[in-house]
Amino acid sequence: MSDLKPVLCVGCTVIDFVTINSSFPIEDTDRRCNDGFWRRGGNASNVSTVLQVLGLNVEFFGMLSKSDGFRVLLDDLDRRQIDTRHCPRTEQDPPFSSVILAQDSGTRTIVHCNKNFPLITYEDFQKIDLSRYSWIHFEARNATETIRMMQAIVEHNNRNPNERIVISLDFEIRYEENLQLCQYCDYVVFSKELASQQNWRTPRQTCDELNRTLAVLTGKTIPNLIIPWSSAGAVCQDADKNYHELKPYRQAKVVDTLGAGDSFMAGFIYATYVNGLSLPEAVDFANRVASHKIAKFGYDHVAELTAN
Repeated sequence: MSDLKPVLCVGCTVIDFVTINSSFPIEDTDRRCNDGFWRRGGNASNVSTVLQVLGLNVEFFGMLSKSDGFRVLLDDLDRRQIDTRHCPRTEQDPPFSSVILAQDSGTRTIVHCNKNFPLITYEDFQKIDLSRYSWIHFEARNATETIRMMQAIVEHNNRNPNERIVISLDFEIRYEENLQLCQYCDYVVFSKELASQQNWRTPRQTCDELNRTLAVLTGKTIPNLIIPWSSAGAVCQDADKNYHELKPYRQAKVVDTLGAGDSFMAGFIYATYVNGLSLPEAVDFANRVASHKIAKFGYDHVAELTAN
């Protein structure tokens, strides 16, 4: 894979403070957790980690803090050989998330604190040489700036049809604000939680509603849609509206669901970019990666899948 251009992951990295509990805490009580740790988190940051574990060259592009407390995250990025050369820096303290893992239910509950941490801008993005990449992945956030970044990629693709960059989007938050990002994407991964917020009860309904809305909004070809649906597996629909349901891979014991969605995203990018799999085949592999991830803590064991 050394001859492939790196994947650029655009988004955020945060500090995750994680506690492992037998069950979810009762409100207004004191209790001891079974274990606890901190680790680098954030959607694009996690996707970068899993792609690197799978063997891809990867770069992360997001705002980094110069704070002493953030140094350990920078060291982890360096240790994993995740390139951060293009990341702007700020003196502001970094964002963090408090994560509660409940062992009886296998759930994870996350409380975010971003402290108005600055986000990357189009001006930051302009400093990047796009010819370095064949795939750029975005978190759906900061839509005003992200649209301009995506438009720059589309313009690059129009000028350089033989060096086309694939655009993927992880769409988890702020439906109305971020919907407009989809029109520039090749692949959109749309979360079950966001679908539920729109009162869409099934993956098929989610695909149908997105198709309808995007057709009205853009008047353009609909991107390939991927809808992970938790323990039910995932579905996908290509630009020609061919619909596929992919069954989940179940684990006998669920250990760590934190980052399962990001592992799914990374698995899909890997299967498409490296292995050249079809859309349903790539989603099936993404299901395998997400399932394998939750069997143990962290991400390093995901590398076992590339050896099979």
